Amino acid sequence: MDNDMKGKIMVGLTIASLLFALMAVFGGSWLSIDDDDGDVDYTLGGMKASGEGMSVEADYSEMCDETDDDDMCSLASAGTFGGLFMWLGIIVTIVAGLMMILPMFGVDAMDSIPEIGQKIIPWAAGGLILAGALLWRILLPELETGMGTGMSFMIAMFAGLLGLAAPLVDMFVPADGE
Repeated sequence: MDNDMKGKIMVGLTIASLLFALMAVFGGSWLSIDDDDGDVDYTLGGMKASGEGMSVEADYSEMCDETDDDDMCSLASAGTFGGLFMWLGIIVTIVAGLMMILPMFGVDAMDSIPEIGQKIIPWAAGGLILAGALLWRILLPELETGMGTGMSFMIAMFAGLLGLAAPLVDMFVPADGE
């Protein structure tokens, strides 16, 4: 594999990681319920229920302030910290993508980043996304019977793994002439 193809594969993995991470952050299925009578979406910051012509939205932090329910406060904390790490991962993924894409077009704007930063940023991109998803899961209160992690959580995990795959390709796949 030549160096140009290796770079394109790494860019593709990084862009896919970015897109999946955005899908996860904005996704409404972080939690899922087996016995679902209505349509309930559980996001990082709240829930939205709709059915029979009605729609109700609830924010976890507001419910925590109003009810002093420990589970709602835990959900609010989990969503805040998980979302914070996910957004940091998205920002770092954008920087990592720019570090790979701009040199392909002859733009050396990212050369001012120190060498240690150029080594850490690609790993941090996927690592922060993965850490955000795992931190959200760790901080969740004990789930009720029939509740489990939803598709947005799985997409976030996949995004983090894709983000880590790009520096792994750089490390373990030799290019011609290396």
